[in-house]
Amino acid sequence: MVVLIFLLALLPGILWLWYVYKSDRFEPEPLGNVIIVFIGGFFAVFPAILIELGLRMLLGLTGYATTIYEAIGSAWFIAGAVEEVIKFSVVLFVIYFNKEFDEPVDGIVYASAAAVGFASLENFFYMLRFGAHVIVLRGPLSTLGHIVFSTLWGYGLGRGKFHPRIAKKLALYGLLLAALAHGAYNFLLMSPSVFGENIGIPLAFCVIPLTLFLWYVMHKHIKKSEAISPYNPHPEEDELDKYDDMNETA
Repeated sequence: MVVLIFLLALLPGILWLWYVYKSDRFEPEPLGNVIIVFIGGFFAVFPAILIELGLRMLLGLTGYATTIYEAIGSAWFIAGAVEEVIKFSVVLFVIYFNKEFDEPVDGIVYASAAAVGFASLENFFYMLRFGAHVIVLRGPLSTLGHIVFSTLWGYGLGRGKFHPRIAKKLALYGLLLAALAHGAYNFLLMSPSVFGENIGIPLAFCVIPLTLFLWYVMHKHIKKSEAISPYNPHPEEDELDKYDDMNETA
């Protein structure tokens, strides 16, 4: 039964990751590299748990989102900030400096791999605690949520690889957006406990349009990254080149 639950926890993420992976049309990443980043994201759950426990103690959070303070602290400072930084670190230290990271879209592919690894183990723990049925919602929503959050900084990493003078700015900007989006998602889900069912339940359902909007943003980022790929036979001009030229002149 535990093995079956584990396989069910993996399945949604693998399907989502395969979808993103196939979006890399011109120079697909070696599957071995994608799997390594996936494994890195998978085991990154453990340091994330330790850091989150420490921050909860530091901020005086009980883990029960019954107040605005508890919800904001848990959503943005615990889940949003910590989990996105952890996944970001996996991609940065495991694959970013690898020679195979040679297209802007690679940032999105590897960010998705780290996110799916993280979400898969998280799903497994939730299923053990609350029952296998939770994958019905966590598979299409929470797993996809992890992907679309992380691709915000993955896009920044991918673009920054080819614009080293502004690479840090792009990565940090993407990381901030990911943490904010992740926090907003979690806060909406906590709304029924904070605001009551009449207000909280409609707010909780807002995670669906939020996730769909971020899915749209991810697709725009993939399309732009592929358009300026050095392996694209007819690449578009990268508008960030002018910022590099300005920085070099300065």
